[in-house]
Amino acid sequence: MPMRRYATYESIQCLGQNMQIVSSGLGSFWRLTSRFMLEENLGMAGPDGLAQFEPDEWYPLAGHLRVLERIRKDFGEVALRQVGASIPRFARAIPAGIDVRSAFQHLDVTYHINHAVNGQPMFSEHTGQLQDGIGHYLAHPFPRHNQILCECTGPYPCAFDEGLLLAFARFHEPSATLTHHPGKCRNQGGTHCTYSVAWK
Repeated sequence: MPMRRYATYESIQCLGQNMQIVSSGLGSFWRLTSRFMLEENLGMAGPDGLAQFEPDEWYPLAGHLRVLERIRKDFGEVALRQVGASIPRFARAIPAGIDVRSAFQHLDVTYHINHAVNGQPMFSEHTGQLQDGIGHYLAHPFPRHNQILCECTGPYPCAFDEGLLLAFARFHEPSATLTHHPGKCRNQGGTHCTYSVAWK
């Protein structure tokens, strides 16, 4: 995603526990990434000098997206996939005990619960209202086939979404695989990416 578009998300935040998850996906790269985060004023330096986050606090999404872009440039898309794959284990409001189709129907709500505008979550569990502004994860299941198409229109990098969606699918269906559906990718200036999730 071009850097000039990050300003679109200046009023949006993401949950601190999701920021801390980045460390579990990067392993030995975490020390350098922690420096990127501190340079973006994300988190506070702990006793070891590494960025630390309050799990229930909100942090600027634009800064987080800039950090992900630096991860892509310095460590490659494999690292972004690893970061994305770490998110489903910890992100708030992931349903448990449901099948993979039902899980994907909840994904967009889960995404919005983990983001906020001026400290207010973008999905209200009290009213059921969802606030636009960060795109969507829209799932289109095939009733007679073990397949789901998931259309992503959010600001996160394509490789990050690939890792996140595959891990999310395998959390509910261990045999799941993921492929990027034919069409113009956001990396090439497209408005969305579509991923095919299939399982046995």
